[in-house]
Formats: sequence, structure tokens, C-alpha cells
Amino acid sequence: MILDKLQNELQEIAEAIMSVTGLDVTILDRSLKRIAGTGKYYERIGKHAAKNSVFEKCLNTGKQYVITEPRTCDECFECSGKENCREEAEVCYPIESDRGIEGVVGMIAFTPEQKKDFLQKKRQYLNFVSRMSKLISSSIKEKALHQVLEYKSIELRTIIDSVNEGIIAIDDNRRMLCMNSWAREVLGLTKEELAGKTIDEIFSKNSVTEVLLTNKEVKDQEEVVKVKGKTYRFLLSAKPIIFNKKQTGAVASFTDFNDLQRSIYKISDNPETFTFDKILGNSPNFTMIKEQVRQIANQDITVLLLGESGTGKELFARAIHYGSKRRNEVFLPINCGAIPDSLIESELFGYEKGAFTGASPKGKVGKFERANGGTVFLDEIGDLPLHMQVKLLRVLQEKEITRVGGLSPIKVDIRIIAATHRDLRVMVQRGEFREDLFYRLNVVPIRIPPLRERRQDILEIAEVFIQRYTKLHDKDLRGISKEAEELLLSHSYPGNVRELQNLIEYGIIFEKGEFLTAETLIKKMGRKKDSNIALGKGGLKDMVAKYEKDIIEDLLKNYGHDTEAKQKIARQLQISTATLYRKLKELSLS
Repeated sequence: MILDKLQNELQEIAEAIMSVTGLDVTILDRSLKRIAGTGKYYERIGKHAAKNSVFEKCLNTGKQYVITEPRTCDECFECSGKENCREEAEVCYPIESDRGIEGVVGMIAFTPEQKKDFLQKKRQYLNFVSRMSKLISSSIKEKALHQVLEYKSIELRTIIDSVNEGIIAIDDNRRMLCMNSWAREVLGLTKEELAGKTIDEIFSKNSVTEVLLTNKEVKDQEEVVKVKGKTYRFLLSAKPIIFNKKQTGAVASFTDFNDLQRSIYKISDNPETFTFDKILGNSPNFTMIKEQVRQIANQDITVLLLGESGTGKELFARAIHYGSKRRNEVFLPINCGAIPDSLIESELFGYEKGAFTGASPKGKVGKFERANGGTVFLDEIGDLPLHMQVKLLRVLQEKEITRVGGLSPIKVDIRIIAATHRDLRVMVQRGEFREDLFYRLNVVPIRIPPLRERRQDILEIAEVFIQRYTKLHDKDLRGISKEAEELLLSHSYPGNVRELQNLIEYGIIFEKGEFLTAETLIKKMGRKKDSNIALGKGGLKDMVAKYEKDIIEDLLKNYGHDTEAKQKIARQLQISTATLYRKLKELSLS
């Protein structure tokens, strides 16, 4: 009941009426509960009036009543309290609002003298109580409006606090009017610290005050502010508050710049979650590697992936990321060999505005900042220039970067996964790679075996590619011929899985028969078909010897014939150097 919320005001009105008229006053709500009263009715505040009384009739009909003969008049005939009634005369007037009748105000005479005066001044009293009723109606409307405004204020505050970005408002004197909970939490401020402060006292330098000075809107501007000694980067928009064609303040919204950049990268990144189950291959040595990597995926440590080109190092890196606690953050692959030396520092670490000629006037956020909270995959880490190796070492040790032209370090929380096909130990010995960085990266080295070391996976992987490319190129092949299978198994694959993928796609495109044949694949391989293998002739010993010879020949072409190259080939084949020399002699390759 709205009259309950006006009890203090209504009591004052009742006492004012009594002091002017000398008559007692009572005010009731729609349930006949007394909200205010004077004299005999003061003690009955909170209690209900009698049923079927004149007050109830006034509430039901909305009409005014003047009673000069209580208890005997028609209006009092059904009143349940007439036996105890001591009233001599009364006037009842309804209290109205936009919702209807809210209550009733009554003026009552209890003595013959009061009744006599009442009858003489009946018209004046009726007019007076009518005015008082309208005054109460105005108070109800005012209270209702206040409640609406209070609700809207709470609603607006709730909306502002629920927004996942900062919102502040200032008046034309730069005094803080509002700062939402997101902004206070990010900046580490309390309501008490903001009370009575100007925005300049909170943010030493800001663009919001420029809005007051220029009356122009600021939109999506990078803002760097310091609060309590800490530096924050935001993307800020601000506009003036105009009331009656006059500027009365400004309101601004700001978003964490790094969070925004990460969101953009997460949207642009491959949305497919890549897990270990999607890495093809079930050979024992490859299964063991997958299990090792699966074990360290959720441990926030640096990983170094070693292996030849095309072995799937990036696939493993993605699987590690999606198997870690950072799975919902950015996975950012960077090919260290694909970025020119002159640009690599600004690409990785970013630069401040005006850092060098040709730099963007707004500055640039580097890749490490953009991936904050996520995983950075540094592919071909062996191609990273020496001067950048020092800076990467600082990232690994201190978890911070410094932009080009910047003075203040910026904290970053990233996991580094590096990969290379080169021998970093040899590069360290030659002075081409920093030893301290090597040991920081080499916390968990994982060597991914080449395809020739897991031949039982070849046909499984080939079948997946066949299904993919027959559908992609709209071909209707029934499968792969036996000769083609033998050819695929005999090949050494210096390009590893990537080479197998290209080989199958080529075969699907140019195959004219129902089965993928060896003749079609040989055209892509650039070598003559071996009759023994193709026809399935010769014993197992001859076939094994042929496989070994092809493998070693391809490795010699890839790495060379010097002693160091042969030592490396032996390590890759997981045999001793003496065994390799023996096989070279047996296969007439020495």
C-alpha cells in the first residue's frame, strides 16, 4: 500500500487539519487500516475500521459523505461498529490517485459543541478536507514518481555494473559522478577513494577532460593511464552530456586494449579444437610420442618440438594448447623465418607511437601482447636472429616485454612452444644460437619421428587423404591398387606427411581409372617404377634392402655425405655410425 510509505507525511497533515478545525482526523488506506490519526484515533493507528462503515462506502463509491446523525442514518445502518460508535458528526472524502481510490480522510466531531460548530461550518469543512485530500493525492503521485525514478536509477546502475567494460561519468567541473564496478575492480579503486575527486586526480592524463574543453566526441582511441603507479592501456570512447543545449559533463567507456586484441585473435583463429586424437598414426614409436606430449600438455612449461619439415610440429603444438588450461585463450603461431630481420622486433614486441620513421602515429601492439594469457608457437626458432634471441630469453625469464621506443616493461602471461627442424646443439657450438636460450627452450624436448620411421602409418594416413580429396575434387575412386600401396610403402618421404598429402592429392586429380595406381603416383615422384616392387616379385630380403637403400639415399641427398651429416643420419635412423657405414658399403652407397 502506497499510503504506508507516506505515514509520516500523512500524520503531519492530520495534525495540521486538527489544529485548524479543532476536529479529530483519521486517514485510512484501501484495506481500512488507519495510517494516521489524532485524538481518539491516534491510538488506533495500524488497526482497521469497522466493516460496512461510511469509510468503506466512501472507498467503494468514490463519493464524499457528510454524516450528521451517526448510528441512526441510512449510511450507518449496516456498520458493524455502530454499537460502540461515539461520533456526533463526520465528513468523509476519498483520496484518489492515477490507480483509483487509494484511501479516505475523515473529520469527526465527538462533542455536541464540536457538532454545532461542524453544522455551522459544514461547507467550509467540506471544502477544506477536499483540499487536504488533493494534497494527499499529490503526495501519492510524488511518491509514486520517486519510486519509479528510484527503480530506474537502480535499474540503470545494475545495467552499468553488468557491462564488461569501464564506464565513468563526470560533471562540468570534472567531478566524478559515476564509475562502474568493472572499472573500479580493474583499477583497484573503492567508492570512498572516488568520493569528491575530480577525474584528473584519478587519471593524471586523460582524454575525457578534452571532451569538456572541445565539446567533441572521442571514439576508439588508445589511452595509456597511470593509477596508483600502475600503467593501463584502454580503448576509450567519450562524448559530452548535453542538457537544454548546454554541456553539463561527459561520459566515457573504455575496454582493456589487450583483452580486445585477444578477442579479435580468438575470433580470427581456427575455431576447430585440435586434439591429440586428430593426429593420425598408431605405430608404436609415434603412439609413445603422443602419450608423452599428452602428459605435459596441461603443465605450464616450455616445450621444444624437434623434427623434419612436414612431420606435424604445428599440429602437436595446437594439441598441446587445447589440452592445457589456456585452451580458451589465443593460440598464435609465428614463423620466425618468415619475418624480415628489420621487422621482427616490432612484430613480436610492438612499438610506441612515433618510435621510428614510418611508424603508425597510434603505435602498435606486438604479437606477444596480443596472445597474453594464451600460447605462442614459435616455428623455425632456429631462424630467429641473435639480437632477438636475447629479447626472447627475457620473455621466458621475466615474463615481460618492452615495446620498440618504450621505456616501461609490460607484463605478459604466455606459454612458449618452439619448434625447429635444425640441430640447435650444433648451432650453439657454431655460435649461431645462444646457449642460455637453448637450455631455456629445451626444458621438454620432443622429437617427432619422420614418416619413414613409422611406415605402418602410411596407408592409414593415405586413406584419410584419399577420402578428403576424392570428395573435394568430386572423383569417384574405389580405392588404391596393391602396386600403389607397395609404392607408397617403399618411398622415403623426405617431405614427410606433407609430401604424402601432396602426392595423394596429385594422384586423385590425374587418376583416370577406378583405383589410384602406381603409374599415376610415379609421375609425381619423378622416378621410374621398380618392376620387382610393382609386380610383387622378389623375396622379403630384397624388398627390405631396396627400402633401406631408398631411405639412406634420400637422407644423403638431404644432409650430404660428410662425417657430420652421416652422424646425424645415424641418429635419425637410431643406429650407430658404424652400422650406417656398414650398410653404405653393403648397399654400394659408400
